[in-house]
Amino acid sequence: MEDRVLIEAAGPYDLGLSLRAATAFSPEGPRGEGPLRLPLRLGGRPRLAEVRQVSTKPAVLEAVVKGRLTHSDREELRLLAAKVVSAHLDPRPFYRLASRHEVMREVTARLRGLKPLRPATVFEMAVIALTEQQISMKAAYRVRRRLVEALGERVNGEYAFPSPDGVAACTVEQLRTCGLSARKAECLIELSRRVSRGEVDLEGLAGLEPERAREAITSLRGFGPWAAGYILVRGLGLADEVPAEDLGVRTVTGLYLGGGERVDAGEAMRLLRPFAPYRGLAAFYLLAHHRLG
Repeated sequence: MEDRVLIEAAGPYDLGLSLRAATAFSPEGPRGEGPLRLPLRLGGRPRLAEVRQVSTKPAVLEAVVKGRLTHSDREELRLLAAKVVSAHLDPRPFYRLASRHEVMREVTARLRGLKPLRPATVFEMAVIALTEQQISMKAAYRVRRRLVEALGERVNGEYAFPSPDGVAACTVEQLRTCGLSARKAECLIELSRRVSRGEVDLEGLAGLEPERAREAITSLRGFGPWAAGYILVRGLGLADEVPAEDLGVRTVTGLYLGGGERVDAGEAMRLLRPFAPYRGLAAFYLLAHHRLG
């Protein structure tokens, strides 16, 4: 017995391409175009959803879970799956801007229908940002995998991301066994405890103006400007936000839009200016194009 919900996506959408781009950023490299396997908590219980694209014009996806869901769980599934696949994001205005630029026109033509896949919760995105600071993506991926396997609940062969409550109950020593430094472990535990106590509302950041959200993030211990930009663009889905301090962003912006060499953060923002209010999406397309070759 299965239950399913349909998700309409704005504008052109290619889930297979989006999956290939997402996995291209992992050390495992690009994988096939199978369904997106999405472990979620629905009604407080971990469930595995499989998301597939069922049509392209219009772009419609379906999320399927085994067993029956309550009405509220089905709506939660619809909202979470839509968030993860960036269903609300309509890339057509960005494509119109890109059509005026020789290089970006070619990039978007090759990647038409690409959308960034997002974490299901801002807490998960905050953990991603914290783990990726000042270490390689390969090392950060290994740390997160250990963290998820140690603290997440297993469901149909996948692990649901640990809850703030679960992480809050850990000691620094427990998190260090996953590969976190002592400082990052302390920052993660502090954040998790504050979220669990209701002192920090990460999901509520979506209702703030970008600058206020940025200030709220950088007020958290261990989260600086780079982490704030990363959380804004990927965690909150703000298409104009750019983590300009990011080495990868500065590299591809210089490679594609500059003189062919890495630029500094200020120059990256200048080069991306023609694509406002989609500067973050433009940077994502450059990164994906570079990764996918």
